[in-house]
Amino acid sequence: MKISVYVSNLAKYNAGELNGQWTDLPVDDVNKDILDKIDLGKYPTGYRDEWFISDYEAPFTIDEYADLYQLNELAKALEEYNTIEDVYYNLDDREATGCEDVYDFDDEFFDTIFESKQDVARAVFFGNIHNWLDPYIFLNGYGNCESMTEYGFQKMLSENADEIIDEFKKENMY
Repeated sequence: MKISVYVSNLAKYNAGELNGQWTDLPVDDVNKDILDKIDLGKYPTGYRDEWFISDYEAPFTIDEYADLYQLNELAKALEEYNTIEDVYYNLDDREATGCEDVYDFDDEFFDTIFESKQDVARAVFFGNIHNWLDPYIFLNGYGNCESMTEYGFQKMLSENADEIIDEFKKENMY
């Protein structure tokens, strides 16, 4: 997963000078590969460690004062994932993200989730199947089936990306 940050020298920024650089994470050494390149040690000594992330490109929110060292570790842990969808599917507790536990809309879903044909009939009858050609399906809060389009699925992931990353951190890093 691509994570890029634009790190700026806060003292120079406050003095009216634009200073910073784009960096793709992860890097080998945050100090050498990012902080040394924005001249933190060459401006007023009282501001040596003052920097901020003034812009970023990532599928989740990055705070301007996020810890670069922790963010770099997160980027290392996310290297094997291409998208937020890949991260979502590899979580143990998807419900903790605020996302529905979504499945492919196929026969395997019905065979795996339900014990009898009567259970399937009830869940479909009281559910909300928008289109039988929708690619995804999930059980709503009442245990009934609802279908979901690809757009709806990607929108759900995008809206809950921060929670997906938080759950990833809990399960894999801290």
